Amino acid sequence: MDPQFVSNLQGLLERLAFASNTDTIRSVTASLSQQFYTTAVCIPALLSIAKDNEQWQVRQLAAVELRKRIPKYWEDVDESVQQQMREAILAAIVEESNDLARHGLARVISSMAKCDLPNQKWGDLIQFLYKCCQSPTTAHREIGVYVLDSLFETISDMLSAHMQHLFELFSSLINDPESLIVRVTTLEALGKMAECIEPDNRSAISTFQSLVPSMVQVLQKCLETNEEDSASRCFEVFNGIMVLDTPLLNRYIGDLIEFSISVGSNPMLDDNLRIMALNFIVWAASYVREIEGDA
Repeated sequence: MDPQFVSNLQGLLERLAFASNTDTIRSVTASLSQQFYTTAVCIPALLSIAKDNEQWQVRQLAAVELRKRIPKYWEDVDESVQQQMREAILAAIVEESNDLARHGLARVISSMAKCDLPNQKWGDLIQFLYKCCQSPTTAHREIGVYVLDSLFETISDMLSAHMQHLFELFSSLINDPESLIVRVTTLEALGKMAECIEPDNRSAISTFQSLVPSMVQVLQKCLETNEEDSASRCFEVFNGIMVLDTPLLNRYIGDLIEFSISVGSNPMLDDNLRIMALNFIVWAASYVREIEGDA
């Protein structure tokens, strides 16, 4: 890797990360596109910046730029360099202290995995994530489940082959005693996993349904601690599950409606949350009618 190439690329990313006017943004973006993002050389260079730059804003920006270019250039990167990058990014993400920069690295991992796993490469990634999720260190659990959640956005079909192990993992993480972030992210991952469960997979349906009370407890905790953004994300997950063909909520639909009524009628809560709760009730009413129609 050419040190001068990395240095020049880093300088432009630093300018872009802190640019305050449109002309600078336009000029720097054009330079990046024309001078640096035209070959696979940018891939290891961007990772180097994403893990080593002193400013988190630049690390995050480098990760965002890297994720965008993985699909185009990853196969052109030498295999030995690919392996070095796999090892480097896993080491970097557990050391990253900034949430936004860490999330950027997680999405790079997801993009790399989308290229690698179908080709039987990076076989130790899933085990690494399992290890993170079972770590006594809270930040590592947050990393592990966030990356798994990101992977569901890109390779859900491959993750579905690990469904039983993921259920066991998520059944613990959804009740994490130390981190609401872990619990909310696990709920979001379960929402994506729900999309992979076929209507005739009774075992998976039963296991998922057994986790619904814990999922509701996560939403309730978000409301109790005034985590409005997290509560909104939880409602979105439940709404998404509601419209699936697979009946995953029917066992607890009455309890969910009652809970949503209590949220929707609580004047102390944010109006947006109350509206989401009322919208859930509307969806639930439709869901109940559909179940009764199929009976």
